[in-house]
Amino acid sequence: MVLGEFDIVIVFRAIGVFGFAVYVGVYALLSWRLIGGDSLVYFAGNTVAAALVLTSNIGEFNMASVLIQIFFIAIGMTAMILRLMAESEPIESA
Repeated sequence: MVLGEFDIVIVFRAIGVFGFAVYVGVYALLSWRLIGGDSLVYFAGNTVAAALVLTSNIGEFNMASVLIQIFFIAIGMTAMILRLMAESEPIESA
């Protein structure tokens, strides 16, 4: 990198580091029992983190990282949809 030039790779690295911070933050909240492992917040946080880390692969490609992030996004989206569908179901009276 030449001084004074803008290096887009640095932007993608920063996005990846922010994604890492989101992963760590969500895991810390889970560990401290501030959120539950079955909560929408947990899956949304992991999905956002995975999307950020996946985006960072544009700057420096890593196939293993891409596959892991796609897996986390797919599972996270599925989990969120299932939880939102369960919340919208009417409660039956006994």
